[in-house]
Order: sequence, then structure tokens, then C-alpha cells
Amino acid sequence: MDIASPGRGDDHDKDVTGSNTRNDQALRKRRLAMSFTTYLATFLVVALFAYQGLIPLPIASHFLLFSIAVNGLFWLLIQLDLNLKLRDPSMTMLQITLSQWPALWVMFFLDAGQGRAIFLVITVVPLLYGILALNVRQFIQVSIIFFVQYCVLLLALWLLRPQVLETSIELVQLFVFIIVLAEVALIGGFISNLRGKLRLRNRELKDAMERIQQLVNIDELTGIYNRRRIVQALSDESNRCRRTPGPFSLGIVDVDHFKEVNDTYGHQAGDEILRKLAGAVVADLRAIDSFGRYGGEEFLLVLPQTSLTGAQIKSERICKTIRGLRFAGLAEDFRITVSIGVAEAFPGESTDDTLARADRALYEAKESGRDRVVCCTACSTPDTIGRPAPLV
Repeated sequence: MDIASPGRGDDHDKDVTGSNTRNDQALRKRRLAMSFTTYLATFLVVALFAYQGLIPLPIASHFLLFSIAVNGLFWLLIQLDLNLKLRDPSMTMLQITLSQWPALWVMFFLDAGQGRAIFLVITVVPLLYGILALNVRQFIQVSIIFFVQYCVLLLALWLLRPQVLETSIELVQLFVFIIVLAEVALIGGFISNLRGKLRLRNRELKDAMERIQQLVNIDELTGIYNRRRIVQALSDESNRCRRTPGPFSLGIVDVDHFKEVNDTYGHQAGDEILRKLAGAVVADLRAIDSFGRYGGEEFLLVLPQTSLTGAQIKSERICKTIRGLRFAGLAEDFRITVSIGVAEAFPGESTDDTLARADRALYEAKESGRDRVVCCTACSTPDTIGRPAPLV
């Protein structure tokens, strides 16, 4: 049934967790596609450099191959769910760090310092993707890695191609690079934190909406459907049967002598009896069944895909279960029983008519001694308008 019952919560949590994981993986693939688009945009710049003769043509090919290989590897890890074994399933820091490598490779072969300055700006762009996942500390870590990798490039140029270095320009570019990295780290981390707070607020709002939905649909005392929601469940099942013909039954469950219980043991004891009774019934229902408080000590049971015979068997089992309940603080020999009136919906019959027949069956159960199930058969369809109220 729709209401959570003992023994069913774990499966529901697994379904929700699995759904969340699939959504997260799909989001990671979309972000990876965005990243690959950035690589392709940068490749156009690399191709232009090669066309202008500023770098050897094979270097442009290296950049493209690296882009395909790295993004393909990350896509494969996500596709096979291998990334879920990592501490950071999004692999954001790793992707950002590797994104600088092909740009540094191109910069190594550029003779003009202005050309390296262009690519120095391009290397900062991947940091912007960190806004989607990184906090301030992680931004600072990635920025330090970027700085160290750029220093490694300068060291390689100084050792292998010192003729292309202009010390004054390189120092200025290095200083500017540090400033830009620091600003991107601070601003990006700030925005990322704002996104985190927004996610938290959205989660709190979602929880509040779910709580409001519970308040609207759930009976505060017993934790099961309230009258409005259980009647809606009955109406939904009736409409479904009109679209797809098939049996469904309902039962009205009434606690016997409940007024005497309240008068003798007090309303707190009466409330505890209703709570325990509701929990016992819900625990024994199918996922498609619905059970709710119809009013006072009266409950409504909706049994989809169930004939009158099946509903009777189910109701008899409910009677037996409730008969066996024990209540803390009450005498050991204290027993609670219920009377149940059951009716199977006729084709084309309104829910009000079905309820009326079940109510008539309940009245007969009360009159004939209580603690029993009475079924309203096809030939037993008296008008219940004006009948005396059920005995309590």
C-alpha cells in the first residue's frame, strides 16, 4: 500500500537510492559532454595556430587525440559505474587537473610569448567547471596544482628551449596567472558554497512539502490515511475499474465497544489502542491495498483486484490479528475486537452505493454479536438511509 508499513521501508529506500544514483550518473555524463565541447572549442584555436605555422601540425593532432582519449576514459568509468568506487564519483578535480595538460603541451611548442599568454587564459577556463562541485578548499588545491604544472612547463622551457623565454614577460605572466588563479578560486568557491546552500534550502523545502503532504493525507493519531485520503483512494480504484474492468472490494472496520473502553480506561488508552490496531492491520496488507481512518474508531479498507470471497478471507484474518493484540498497561486478559462489513463493487456502481452496502453489512455484524465479518452479497442491497446508527 502507499503508506509505509513494517518490513517495506528498506526496499523503498533502495529504489530511491538507485534512482538517485542513475540521475547523478546521467548528470555527470552531461557535464562530461560540456567538458568535451570545451576541448573542441580549444582545438579550433590550436588548429588556427597550426594553420598559421605557430606550432607543428602534429601537435594539433596530439591535442585532439588527448581530448578524445581523456573524455572517452571518463565516459567509460561513468558508464561502467566504476567512478562510484572513488572518493569523488564526479571526478571533478581529476578532470580539471588533466584538462591543463594538452594546453601545456601546446604551449611548450609555441615560440611566441604572446601565444603562450593566450593559452594561459585558456587553461583557466576548466576551473569554471569547479563551480558545479568544488568548495573553496578544493578550488585552492586545484589552483595550486595548476600553478605547479605551469611552473613545470617553465622549467622544461628553461632547460630545453631557453631561447623562447623572455624573462621579464614570463615573470609578469606568472604573476598575473597567480592573481587570476586566486581570484577564480575565491569567487568560484564562493559561488559553489552558495549553490550548496541553495541545494540545502531546496532539500529543506522538499522535506517541508512532504511533511505538509503528510499532514494533508495522514491521520495524526494513527499514522495511516485520513478520511480525505482514504476516500480518494477508493475513488481512484473505482475509476481504475471503470477503465480496466476487474473486481475490487472494500471493508468498513469498526472497533467493538470502543466507547466503553474510553470510559473505563481513559482516552489515552483508547488512542494507544487505535494506533496499535492501525499498525497491525497495515503490516499485513499488500502494497496495492489502502487502509485509513474513516472517522472515530471506524476504518476503511480498500482492496484492489479482490473479489468478495478474497475480501472476506482478508477481513477474517484482520479480526483474528486484532483479537490477539495485547496492550501495555491494560489487563492481560483484555481484548479488543472489531466488526467488519465487506462489499464488492458492482460494475458501474458509484462509490457511495458500495460504501452504503458495506455500511449495511457492518450494521448486521454489530447486530449479530460483533467480532465478525459480514459480507454484503448481490442480493443484499437494502437502502441504508434512515437506519439506526451502528451499536457501539
